Amino acid sequence: MPTWEGIEDASTMLPRIWLTRLKDTDVWKPLRKIDCKALNESRGESDVLIEGGRATAHPTEGTITWNFVSSRPPMKLIPATWFTQTPNPKSKNKEFILEPLPEVDSLQIELLYQNAVRASSSLGEGLDSILQEEVILESDPTFKVCVVRNGGLIAMRKKPKKSVLFGLGEVQITLQRGYGQYTIEGEDDENALGDLTHVMFVIHGIGEAMWCKEEVSTMSMRDEMDQLRMTVNRRKIMAWREECKKCERQKQPFPPLPNRVEFIPIIWFDKVRSPTHSLMSSLTSVTLRTVPALRSIANDVIFDVLMYLTPEFCEAILQCVTSEINELYDKFQTVHPSFKSRGGKFSIVGHSLGSVIAWDVLSIYKDIIEKNAPKGSADDPIRIDAPASPPRVPSLETLDRTENDHDHNALPGFKGADDGKHGTWGPTLPKKMTQTIPFEPDLTIFLGSPIGLFLTLRGAHSVFDEMRAVAEAERASLIPCDDEEADMVAWSPGGQSAPPPVFDLSPIICSPFSLPTKACYNVFHPSDPVAYRIEPLLLPEGVSNNDIPPPMFLSPDGKSLRLHVKARQVGDQIFKQFGSLSNLFESTAQNAAAAAAHADAEAARKMANIETEKKDGSAQSSPLRPNFEGCIRDRQVAFRLGGRTSRVDFQIQPGVIDNEYLSAVTAHSGYFSNDDIIDFIIFETRSGAEDSTE
Repeated sequence: MPTWEGIEDASTMLPRIWLTRLKDTDVWKPLRKIDCKALNESRGESDVLIEGGRATAHPTEGTITWNFVSSRPPMKLIPATWFTQTPNPKSKNKEFILEPLPEVDSLQIELLYQNAVRASSSLGEGLDSILQEEVILESDPTFKVCVVRNGGLIAMRKKPKKSVLFGLGEVQITLQRGYGQYTIEGEDDENALGDLTHVMFVIHGIGEAMWCKEEVSTMSMRDEMDQLRMTVNRRKIMAWREECKKCERQKQPFPPLPNRVEFIPIIWFDKVRSPTHSLMSSLTSVTLRTVPALRSIANDVIFDVLMYLTPEFCEAILQCVTSEINELYDKFQTVHPSFKSRGGKFSIVGHSLGSVIAWDVLSIYKDIIEKNAPKGSADDPIRIDAPASPPRVPSLETLDRTENDHDHNALPGFKGADDGKHGTWGPTLPKKMTQTIPFEPDLTIFLGSPIGLFLTLRGAHSVFDEMRAVAEAERASLIPCDDEEADMVAWSPGGQSAPPPVFDLSPIICSPFSLPTKACYNVFHPSDPVAYRIEPLLLPEGVSNNDIPPPMFLSPDGKSLRLHVKARQVGDQIFKQFGSLSNLFESTAQNAAAAAAHADAEAARKMANIETEKKDGSAQSSPLRPNFEGCIRDRQVAFRLGGRTSRVDFQIQPGVIDNEYLSAVTAHSGYFSNDDIIDFIIFETRSGAEDSTE
C-alpha cells in the first residue's frame, strides 16, 4: 500500500476550511472551527454570524464585515479544501505557507485524487494509467496538477504545463489536502463560557490616531480590546476549572459556567480627524517639516486635548461618541435579541481623555433625565415615588444671573454659549445637546483619568460645595424645634410618652453630587502623570490636604491586599502617629505666642471688615467661608458619586520593588494589561449565578 504525501485529511467527505485575510500580501488564515462549521452548515448560501457575534461572514460576496467596529475594514473570505505548500523563508522549522486553491480547481483535483486512491487500493487496477492523467488549472492555465510517484511515496504536484529540457530544473509544488490541525487563540476559552451577560463600551483617549498606524508598535484600542477579551476569558475558565476540581474533591456539584463579557471599543478620532476637514489641512500646512517624529506626537497625541478644550470640537466629539454608543447599542441587540430579557447589563469605560468624554456624556444624560423628570401637579406636587436626588443648585460664581431668569434650581450640568456661567461640572458647548445614551451604566470606570484636572479648570469644586451646603441647610430645616418635639410626644400612640427622635447634627462632609450610574470608579496607577483624583473636589473647599482621605487600593473583593501593601499601610500609620507627636513636642512657647498674636490680628481684621460691610451694606456679598479643618478625622466618608460603593478613587497596588519614576513611563498605557484591573473587571461583571455560589 503506497504512502501519500501532503494528505492532512484523508476523510471521504472533505470539509471546507474558510480562510480570511485583509490584504493580498497577507497570509490566508483559517476562521475559528466553530465558525467554519456554521458556514458549512449554511452551504455558503447565507450570511453567518462569526467571532461570537462580533462579525458577519458574507460567503456569497466573499467578505467579512465587523458588527461593532465600523472603522475596521472588511476582510476577504474564501473556502478551500486543497492548498499549495510554499516554504516559509521566515520559519526555522521548515514550515509551509498554505495558499488555498480556488474551488473550481479543487473539484477537479479532488476527482483525480479519488481516482488515484481507488486505483492504488487492493482491488484497484494500479497507478500506471492515473500517472498519465493531468488537470489544467482554470485559475492559471499555465500550470497543471498530476499524480507523481517517487519510490513508495505518492503526491499531488503542481508544475508548469509545458516542460523545458525534459523537466530538468522544473519547479514542482506539493499540494496538500485539508488544512490540518490548527488552533485559534482564545477560541476554546470563549466557547467554554456561559451566556453573554455584560457589555462594556470602552472610549479611547488621546493618541489613537498614532496608535492605529501600522509603523507604530503600540497597540490600538481595537487590538487592546481583543487582547483584553481573550485574557478575561482565559482567567475565567482557569478559575472555573480550579473550582470544579475543588468541588470534585469535596463531592459537591460543579459551579455554573462563568458568564461572558463583551468589550466594544468606541472609536471617535477618525470621525473628527477626517483628512478632508479644513482643520486637518490647516494643521498640516502650518506644521514645520523638521523633527517629524516629535511633531507627529504633537499633532496626533497632544492635539486631541486641545481640540477637546475647544467648544465646537468638544461638541463634535461628544456627538460622535453618543451617536456611536446609540448605534452600537441597537446593533448589539439586533445580534443578541435576548440579551436584555436575560438581564444583560451595559457599562462604560473611559481611558485617559476618554474618561473625560465618558464623564461629560453622563453629565448630559443627567441633565436631560432631570429636566424631563415629572415635576408633580397641583393635586400632587410632590412625587413620593421618585428617588432622592441632590438639589441642582448654582455655584457661588453663577448667582449673578439676569433678572428675568428666576429658576435657580435648573442649573444645567454643562454650559451653553449664552449661559454666562463660570462654574460647572460638565463641558462648555456652543449649544445644548439633545441626544444622549440610551441606558444607565451598571459600571462606570475611569482609567488614568484627568477628570480632576478638567473639573478644577471648570470651577466644579465650588458647585459641588454649594450642593453640600444646600443639602445641609435642607436637612437642618427638617429638624423640629422644641415645641414641635413636645407635640410629637403628646400625639404618640396610646397616649404614652415616647422618647424624642434623634437627629444627626454632624455636618455633611461629602457633596451629594452623583452621576446616573450604579457604580463609579476612578482607577489610576500611583505613578501615572496624567491621572488625577476626584474625591477632594467632593469635599468642602476648606478641608486641609492632610485631612483628605487617601485613595483606596484596588482589589477584586476590597480585601485581598498584597502583604507588602499591608505592611506599607501599617508603616505609614505609625509614621503619621509619631509625626503628629513630634510636631506636638516641637511646639514651643514662642510659637504659641506667635500663633496667638496672629489669631488676634486676624480677628481684628475680620471685625474691621464686618464693620466696613455694615456701613457699605454689602455684608451678604462676601460671606465668611466656614472652617472645615479636622472635620474628617475619625469619620468614614461616603461619596454618593460612587453609587453602590462609598468611595470613588482607587489606586493600583504597587509592586514589591516599584520605582515611581520608571513606572511613570508605562503607567498610562498599561491599564488594560494590568492584572489588578483585569481581576477587578472579572469580579465586578460576574453574573448573578456566580454570585450565589460564593
